[in-house]
Amino acid sequence: MPVVLKPAQRKLTAIIEPSEGVYVAFCPELDLATEGDSPEAALAELIEMALDYAEQYMAELDRFSQSPNRAAHAPYIQAIHANPTPVGARALFEG
Repeated sequence: MPVVLKPAQRKLTAIIEPSEGVYVAFCPELDLATEGDSPEAALAELIEMALDYAEQYMAELDRFSQSPNRAAHAPYIQAIHANPTPVGARALFEG
């Protein structure tokens, strides 16, 4: 099993793998997954999904931040919320 050590900063991971003619992108920190026709398209979809999720999370902050499955997402959501643009969100995926 591969092991990836990441700095404790609020960076996001994009795991992109080919699967049955498409590329699947997964962000383990936010439990998000999507797909695209190319690795770049899959990443673009994942970024858009992260932005949408951050907007929803902030709109329902009290509920989401208390949820056992979503409370750990808060620092990442705050980092996205600080610059809620595709460029800002993409920067969180870049090392």
